[in-house]
Amino acid sequence: MRAVHLFPLILLTGCSSLGPISAPPTPVSPNPVTVTVHRVDSIVGAPLPMVFVIDGAEIYGLGNGDSYTFKLDPGQYVFGWRFGMNSCDQDVWLRPGRKINLTLSNECDIPPGP
Repeated sequence: MRAVHLFPLILLTGCSSLGPISAPPTPVSPNPVTVTVHRVDSIVGAPLPMVFVIDGAEIYGLGNGDSYTFKLDPGQYVFGWRFGMNSCDQDVWLRPGRKINLTLSNECDIPPGP
């Protein structure tokens, strides 16, 4: 009977984990873009990982308040997150040689951070 009580928790967390899941695309450009994604520190869903996604591929599981930095070629990407049963996807354009900070929250908005 206990397995029945755990089933909803398993559905919510899925196979997601904290830390690296798969590598982002490897940049080949001489002027890659440095991207930092930061998950806001919030009580909402605090124990669940927020999985950062690039073009549909799960890349990194972020805990509450965590950040992840990586490099990509300039161009257009679809950045997003998976969080429990929710997801968010947005088009993002990256310009050569820039550094950008993106803030991830439980709302479907991926604004540049400070």
